[in-house]
Amino acid sequence: MLPVVTELGDNQLLIGNIFTPLRWAEFAVEEFGLFQKWMDGATIFDPTMGEGNLLESLITYGIRQGKPMESLPVGNLFGNEMNTSYYETALSKFETKYGIKPGNNFTNNDFLKLPEGKYDIVFSNPPWQNFVDLPAAYKEKIKHEFYKYGLIGKGQNLLLGGSRIEFAALIIQRAIQDFLKKNGEAIVFMPLSLLLNDGANRNFRKYAVGETPYSIEKIFDFNTEEVFGKISTRFGLVKFRKNRQNQFPVEYQRLENSGWVKNIARPVFHATDPLSIVPEAKSELLKNFHPIRISKESLPRQGINTGGTNDVFFFNKYEDIDVENCALSNKSVSGVVLPKSLVFPLVTGNEFKQHIPIPSKWVFLPYQKNGKPLEPEQLDRYKLAKAYLLENKDRLQKRKGVMMNSMMKHGKWWALLGIGSYSFFPYKIIWEAYGRAEFRPKLFDNRWQVNQSLQAYIPVRTKSDANRILKSLCDKRIETYLLSLKMEGTMNWAQPGKIRKLVEIISSK
Repeated sequence: MLPVVTELGDNQLLIGNIFTPLRWAEFAVEEFGLFQKWMDGATIFDPTMGEGNLLESLITYGIRQGKPMESLPVGNLFGNEMNTSYYETALSKFETKYGIKPGNNFTNNDFLKLPEGKYDIVFSNPPWQNFVDLPAAYKEKIKHEFYKYGLIGKGQNLLLGGSRIEFAALIIQRAIQDFLKKNGEAIVFMPLSLLLNDGANRNFRKYAVGETPYSIEKIFDFNTEEVFGKISTRFGLVKFRKNRQNQFPVEYQRLENSGWVKNIARPVFHATDPLSIVPEAKSELLKNFHPIRISKESLPRQGINTGGTNDVFFFNKYEDIDVENCALSNKSVSGVVLPKSLVFPLVTGNEFKQHIPIPSKWVFLPYQKNGKPLEPEQLDRYKLAKAYLLENKDRLQKRKGVMMNSMMKHGKWWALLGIGSYSFFPYKIIWEAYGRAEFRPKLFDNRWQVNQSLQAYIPVRTKSDANRILKSLCDKRIETYLLSLKMEGTMNWAQPGKIRKLVEIISSK
């Protein structure tokens, strides 16, 4: 499910509007002892309360325990909601169902503009949405907050508006820093990408805001349970503690077959790495593992990215015409004649099942062997290729993206992404990087090309190096490590960034 995004005023915005069912809110109350802490005088604050379900769960939990309403310390419940409609619904619910008039305890404001306050507990389900998907005007207003709260590092650029960093990360950082008392705790329903994915959320895993550290104390992973309906985001419930350093491993409970399975979680290589999740019996994951030694030019890579024009460059039928030319077809075109020297077999899942791979797809690459696009004068020598590209010029020129725009500015509108001299190295060790639960790298020769995020590969110059690296990659502990990241079956199964953690760059001298 994707949240609705509009360009309305801030108090009407619908950002990551996924509300917590009372059943699961009460689960959090039970697991973390929130009710008793509340009864003992703890103040509890929800910074993005929506319709107030989390705060309501403390009341419903108390009522189920037989507590009379008048005994419940409702004056210690505090909430804020930016969307006026949700805010008014919450106030109406508390008054009509429980006779509570929250008064100044509830505010209708953008949490990022709310004056600081200090509470014993933050109980929250912050908006689940990437920065890139926020309304444009709102993005512009808040982008500096990502720098302020340490979520954008040096050399990173949020200004382009394309960051995949979670908006929830910003809410959590501010809530812990500015709204928790010393040693206070935050109980948060959150996207697990903040803890488990490489990339944009790495800075969140410093587990600190400025000089203020906070620790993870426990994680519940709801796995495939439809807590919030049919949403694709991986989510969980996490307890953080302010002013404490992380002590790994931490307890990681995962819902499997309607029961909670206890695991432990910790980063394996670096403190800000995604967490690896394993049973306690496998806590020594990758012990005595020696990194795979490769040269810098053999770094793991993704494959070819056409910028949304696969039907221009990818084909599923091939026929020899003569010594120099072949005919190619796909769903969009039939019998396109192109030079054989610019046509390469494209790896698919089929080739991993065959002892000797037989091509079932092909890719047209208007490129030199040094990895650079053909120059205009070189393209003139490939009249068939030039004619075909000109037929698709308008479409190719409309492709978007920073890197693609750079190519356009240099007049190379036929260029692709993910191609360099390494694309034509004599050997490639290729593996399926998307949607798998097994890590099975395989050696291919230089003509085979790799398809975007579906596969990844290590380009190698010599056969001896290729065989050595392949043997190391087949170490069963690598598959065990990948499985510990709980990304099997997803697009993040074995992308290059995960394999790069397993290698050591050696000098090419």
